[in-house]
Amino acid sequence: MNTEKKKTLVQAFGRTIEEIRLSKNISQAELAERSDLHRTYISDLERGLKQPSLSTLVRLAKAFEIQTSDLIRLFEKKIEIN
Repeated sequence: MNTEKKKTLVQAFGRTIEEIRLSKNISQAELAERSDLHRTYISDLERGLKQPSLSTLVRLAKAFEIQTSDLIRLFEKKIEIN
């Protein structure tokens, strides 16, 4: 996968995380606490600066109280639009 395509995917995932977080009225700090991640890491994810690991995906889904597969599905819908 070329660098530009990877960057686009990482940014789309970040937008997905931000949209879910905002729809649930959760601050970055609260999401960080719920997922046991640092708030600046949440910010970096949302801005597309960091690529999450599999364990991070699971932690975020649990923090959002959704299935990991639902998180992936929402992300997939986002990249279909782009």
